[in-house]
Amino acid sequence: MGSVRLSHPVAVAALALAVVLAAMAPFGALRERGFDLYQTLWPGDVPLDRVAIVAIDEASLAAEGRWPWPRARIGMLVETIAESGAAAIGLDLLFPEPDASADGAASDAAFAQALTRTPSVLAMTLAADAPPVRAEPKAGFSFIGAGADAFDRGYGGGVAPIAPLADAAGGLGVIRSFADADGRMRAIPLVWAEQGPGAPLRHWPAFSVEMLRVAQGEAGLAVRMGGAGDDALRVGGAIVPLGDGRLRLIDVPASPMRVSAADLLANGTDSALDGRIVVLAVDAAGLDRYHLTARGELRLGADLHAIAVSQMLAGRFLLEMPGARLAEFALLAVGGLAILLALAFLARRPALAALTALGMIALPPAIGFAAYANGLLIDWTQPSAGLFFVALAGGYGLYRQAERRRRTLQTQFAQFLSPEIVRRLAETDARAALAVEDRPITVMMVDIRGFTALTGSWPADKTVAALNHFLAIANAEIFARNGTIDKYLGDAVLAFWNAPVEQPGHADLALEAAQAIVARVERENASLTTKGLPALSVVAAVETGTCSVGNMGTADRVDFTAIGPAVNMVSRLEQQCKQLGEPVLAGPACAGAASGAMRRVATVNLRGIDGPTEVFAPQQ
Repeated sequence: MGSVRLSHPVAVAALALAVVLAAMAPFGALRERGFDLYQTLWPGDVPLDRVAIVAIDEASLAAEGRWPWPRARIGMLVETIAESGAAAIGLDLLFPEPDASADGAASDAAFAQALTRTPSVLAMTLAADAPPVRAEPKAGFSFIGAGADAFDRGYGGGVAPIAPLADAAGGLGVIRSFADADGRMRAIPLVWAEQGPGAPLRHWPAFSVEMLRVAQGEAGLAVRMGGAGDDALRVGGAIVPLGDGRLRLIDVPASPMRVSAADLLANGTDSALDGRIVVLAVDAAGLDRYHLTARGELRLGADLHAIAVSQMLAGRFLLEMPGARLAEFALLAVGGLAILLALAFLARRPALAALTALGMIALPPAIGFAAYANGLLIDWTQPSAGLFFVALAGGYGLYRQAERRRRTLQTQFAQFLSPEIVRRLAETDARAALAVEDRPITVMMVDIRGFTALTGSWPADKTVAALNHFLAIANAEIFARNGTIDKYLGDAVLAFWNAPVEQPGHADLALEAAQAIVARVERENASLTTKGLPALSVVAAVETGTCSVGNMGTADRVDFTAIGPAVNMVSRLEQQCKQLGEPVLAGPACAGAASGAMRRVATVNLRGIDGPTEVFAPQQ
């Protein structure tokens, strides 16, 4: 079995694969957009029936006055929410300064009393260059495994509620979050570490985590850091995988239930809030930030907190698959290798090679969506894009190789093969097709009758012009039926069919060509004579048989030719045309293979052929 030579297309594709593998790591943004596409095409489902948002909206501002409101009024709103049966109330609002209204101190005191009487959580934030937080965490942390120093210590302080409010609240949670480089909010940190100069290390829960803790009446949080992919945060009965320390948000199309603060202040309690974790937030133009999410929507920060709480309650998470990076590289490497093998082994079958490449390109998204259906993330965009690049490079290489092969075949065989046969050779293994082999072919010889006498009676230039006229007709009719011209034999042309490529009905094609040449030469004699050239009469002989066909010759000269009994037969039959008075004669094998009607002309003895031979002609 011969070896498969890795040709230029494979080299081009291999180089492309190496470039893609080397460039894969830096494209983290493309990876995240691939994760986004999962949620865009197949949005996740997280039940939002245990959360709600009380919005200080345009209607509330119209009814109660512009923001900020007196804190006593906010306290009344908090108490109304609590009386509605809320399990916890998270105020997505910052209170770093005392109330600036005329009765500010009393207002702050009334607000603090409301916080004390309700399951409330106040918001805070951390920053690297902020002063130390003048409040103590409400949640105690217990660390199992790696210890408390496992989280980033880059925050030296922050902004917290004033002391009376912080002391009165049931919880304090960090509302800060970070958008990715493309501005999309995909995940929120769950645990924050703060350590100012000379101060002890302190941990703070995310706002959503703290609301869940307060709703469950838990005093503390437990963090397990095993370093084996099972790191998790325990919030009462909820176990939250830590992953990279952040909770990846499932960007559900639905929104949490909303209640206008104006309705609660005007009408009192709302039973729809019973048992829910409620986020109180400002939802008015210019007063709060909206965040671009994974699916490309703009959502209020309160929506993201509510979704995060819902994910933890329902146990619905999106986690990067263990070993995802290695799996992504493997998908690219294995798929790239498969494409390289397809280019090497299927170079002459481009459709099958293309199907192989398409299958490899489609494999990463198929695996990716199957993993996503089970809450696991693996990037498909980089492997598929890389494989597309590899396939494109290989396809370009195949195209260039095919063009070189076509040009070579065109240069070598255009005078002897029809354009259609040259094209078909270019699409197959030309080296194998042109190798010497025994195969059935139909041979035709067509000759000018009386050419020797003609050369003696006509000037050389006119004789050559008439000969060229005949050869042009023969070439055209042979090529019109995709025949192969073996050679010119003075005033004769030897051609055959069914080589170098298979041609069903090759006996019929040869007979048609012979009759067409004879008829066309006779038809165009009038134009020859008007030019002062001699009229021509031609005869043809056709026979079918198994011959040796292929490139034959020496190192200095090679011809694509045929040798065998059928070739010998036509050279003898052609000489019988004059004696039998037939312009076209066929041997017995050709007559048997022809689909058209053939008539028996005679039985003759041919020189060099053993025994008598039956001779046939096409039925007129």
